[in-house]
Amino acid sequence: MAIIKCPECGHQVSDQAKTCPSCGIEISGKIMPCPECGEIVFKNQQSCPCCHAPLHGGEAVSSGGVDAGVDAAQAAEVLESQAPTANSVTAAPSSHRKSVTTVVAVAFVLALLVVFGWMYFYKNTQEQNELDAYENAMVSGEPAVLKNFLDVYVDAPSEHRDSVSARLADLKAIDSEWADAVASGSKTAIERYVKMHPNSVHVAEAKIKVDSLDWVAAADANTSEAYRDYIERHADGLYVDEAQSRFEKLDAQKVTPEDEQAINSLFSGYFTSLAAGDEEGLTACLANIMTSFLHKENATKADVIEHMKRINSQPDVTLMNFRLNNDMRITKSEASAGGFEYSVTFSLDQKLEYTDAAKNAFNTYKVEAKVSPDMKIEELNMRKVVL
Repeated sequence: MAIIKCPECGHQVSDQAKTCPSCGIEISGKIMPCPECGEIVFKNQQSCPCCHAPLHGGEAVSSGGVDAGVDAAQAAEVLESQAPTANSVTAAPSSHRKSVTTVVAVAFVLALLVVFGWMYFYKNTQEQNELDAYENAMVSGEPAVLKNFLDVYVDAPSEHRDSVSARLADLKAIDSEWADAVASGSKTAIERYVKMHPNSVHVAEAKIKVDSLDWVAAADANTSEAYRDYIERHADGLYVDEAQSRFEKLDAQKVTPEDEQAINSLFSGYFTSLAAGDEEGLTACLANIMTSFLHKENATKADVIEHMKRINSQPDVTLMNFRLNNDMRITKSEASAGGFEYSVTFSLDQKLEYTDAAKNAFNTYKVEAKVSPDMKIEELNMRKVVL
């Protein structure tokens, strides 16, 4: 007796057992080892199911009996093995049906696993995408980003949608405040908006608007102080280069103490020479051609000398002198030929003494003049001030 593997179901069974205790197939007298591979097979099979070698190729049964070398019992056994039994007829189809059913069941289970796995992965992915979009929306200052979240994630958790909706309402209110600040055109209103909403998306735009407003104010003032103030406030402003250029130009046009002293000395020398009849001292103060002298255009030095002689020729004048009052105003500008020219205004007192003291006079004149870059008087007009 030996323990074998049932050719039908594969369970272990004795080779002397009448039937397999697992599947009920007949065992005793119905099995044989495959002469090729040694696998236990049913005798009634024509070939080995494992190696497909023929099981009875060397045995022949005649119509009248069996070979002489085979006794009657063996012949009967051979004939019996060749005759199909009910079990042999149904064994193969039953086994096949079981195999097909198992494959179908396994395939169905695998399909379910794939479907549920994909659904689980898809759900997790969607939830993560929604969470990422929610977090991005809550830190965004763009109303369009929050509105897009509400449009796309209509099935998002209610707490997420409520938070995004509230955030969107806040941003719309802030946008309304920004629109009001811009419409006012007020630097104060814009700066107040930035102070109240330092994280607003409009902060950068607000800085640009303040920069522009400060530049307009500086340009309107058009003083070196105004441009310097703009540069200090907006070191990286849009107009800082232009402001620097204008500042340098205006700063160069500032009247220095040296300018004031030179111009004061120039007119003091002129009027001193005029009163003293000093022709050389007088002409040293004049440009060769004066654009205007006592309202005469293109006057020459000779015209000025003639004027000096005329006022000094009065026979009864014993004393004449001039005194510049301390009210000189000077402006400095670039000359067309280069350098700087000066526009000067001041008042001047004239004292006249006559041989007849009753005729003594005191006059005040308003003087308007221009001085060339080489410190020569190129324009001088006087108007008597009637007190």
